[in-house]
Amino acid sequence: MAAGGPVFAIILMLTSLFTALLFDLRADKIFALPSSIVEASAEDLVAFERAAAMAAEGRASETYDPSAFRAGLSPQHKGMLWLNPPHALLLVAPLADAPYDLAKLWLMGLTVLSLAFIGALARAPFWMIAALIVSPAAFASLLVMQTGPLIAFGLLSALLLAPSRPMAAGLVLALLTVKPQYGLMAPVFLAALGQWRAVGWAAAFSAGFAALSVAAYGAAPWAAFFNSMTGGAISVHGANLHRDMLSVGSTLLKLGAGPFSGAGQVAAIIICGALTFVAARRLPRDAAIGMALLASAAASPSFWVYDWPLIAAGLIMLARATPPWPPMIQLAAGLLWIGPLYSLGLGTIASSLIAPLLLMATLAGFALWLARARPAGL
Repeated sequence: MAAGGPVFAIILMLTSLFTALLFDLRADKIFALPSSIVEASAEDLVAFERAAAMAAEGRASETYDPSAFRAGLSPQHKGMLWLNPPHALLLVAPLADAPYDLAKLWLMGLTVLSLAFIGALARAPFWMIAALIVSPAAFASLLVMQTGPLIAFGLLSALLLAPSRPMAAGLVLALLTVKPQYGLMAPVFLAALGQWRAVGWAAAFSAGFAALSVAAYGAAPWAAFFNSMTGGAISVHGANLHRDMLSVGSTLLKLGAGPFSGAGQVAAIIICGALTFVAARRLPRDAAIGMALLASAAASPSFWVYDWPLIAAGLIMLARATPPWPPMIQLAAGLLWIGPLYSLGLGTIASSLIAPLLLMATLAGFALWLARARPAGL
């Protein structure tokens, strides 16, 4: 019960009970197993299957054309886009011929396993692992069938593996480049510790995956991807206001910062990079990784409510690697754990400001406490 402290533990357990009720209330959506994407509800697994099918038909470059991508989808999927780089098509390729219900079962199973493995890697007690599996982070990911738990497990695994198995760490980091926005702090962390072999393997494997995608689909998808980023669907999507996008840049847009939101996002990346570097150099490994995971979330230019497992993983690592936190940090961390529910539950642009502001406050609180207090045992 001591992990993090009693206030944090109580919030986790009470939140799990509430989240279990949410799972029951939305069971008809989350646990439904439609046989095809036409019958599926609005969930992102539809986009994965659609992209895989188009690539299998030799139309990989058209996945970045919104009109072509949405053709044939049901009306509730008309907002779907394919935003991942072309080598992500290699990973979703098996979905091209997979029944939708089977693919959804696999994703649900991988989600639960990833969350359990995060807890195991953190050496968390059973109650905390259970709280993670039935957490707002898990609910937000499963509600839209996204890959947040897999990304969090992969990033945590890579940072843990880097000292002893740099090739394996590099391979995992290369796989995570299909969602590059979440790995900005990984090279900073590894560089701070001089773990250059892991960095080198990550670069080599990433180049290899890109080359494989060119061999499989040609160079046209990469041209279409970069065009989409510089003036097409991806850039337009990122510039719009989205309730469930919780990045610093998006938060500043919601607050009316306009053109200064981009500068704010760059500043967040620089600050989080400095924080990650210092944490890696001065803190024990597990505590430093916990800070790096929180900083990765805060630095991401495209961080969504369903990516919250990255934050949950960071909090669990810090809870297990440090002495009990001061009461105010326990309270802030507990409120941060609830983060997805502010946006999903209240359903307004204003409510979506709560979680990112809590993330910044909690990250700053941990940084100040760890730097000034020098807690015993660290």
